[in-house]
Amino acid sequence: MGLPSRAELEALAARAGALALTHFRRAPAERKADRTLVTRADREVEAFLVGEIGARWPEVGIIAEEGTARQGREAERFVIDPIDGTAAFVAGLPTWCVCVGILRGGDAVAGVVHLPCLGETYGAAEGTAWWNGTQLPPLGAPGEGDRFITAHAKVHLRHRIGYSGKVRSLGSSAYHVVLVARGVAEAALVGRAHVWDLVAPGALLSAVGGRYEYLSGAPVDLAALCDGQRAPEHVLAGSPGALASLRPLVARA
Repeated sequence: MGLPSRAELEALAARAGALALTHFRRAPAERKADRTLVTRADREVEAFLVGEIGARWPEVGIIAEEGTARQGREAERFVIDPIDGTAAFVAGLPTWCVCVGILRGGDAVAGVVHLPCLGETYGAAEGTAWWNGTQLPPLGAPGEGDRFITAHAKVHLRHRIGYSGKVRSLGSSAYHVVLVARGVAEAALVGRAHVWDLVAPGALLSAVGGRYEYLSGAPVDLAALCDGQRAPEHVLAGSPGALASLRPLVARA
């Protein structure tokens, strides 16, 4: 498959984000079988993305959160989270995002994470990562300001954390990871995520020298999660050095 350019992926996510905004703060929520939230916006955005991708790249498979699972004849697969952070979306918080990633085998090779309310677009392709048109440098020392990590919303129930900086939970796993890729968060404790939570931001993370690992230290095989099941362990995101430093500071509650 000729991979879409970063510009194509970002334009597609921007259109999907504009559609989601028409429902923001007015879409009633339902509970799925796993007790997570879903709205009409999730379903409409997924249908829009699946339709556009199917028309442009008909040979490529698709995996999406709200049930789309299409086999393809290419090595790559599109992995879609129409609204990552549906609970934030329902609450009227601005930190939800649209995620479109491309998975080749077990590698996230391209992706876009678009936050319509914040006017932020993170994109990766061909081994480079970008934030609002500015190329992101390789991960290094944290930037200025207070040190922090990002963590899933139930971190206080499931983990004891000895990290000396701040812990922030902003409502979206993908946003947590791209903040790491941007170099403002030291690491992210993502939780037992699904493949659609991980692929798009994972492309940015990989492009700047970061990676996913399980809390046990084992590498995360994204291909093994394509059956739609949650990751078997809690996932960490960060540079190899940050993960080695954080892992001993996190224990099950």
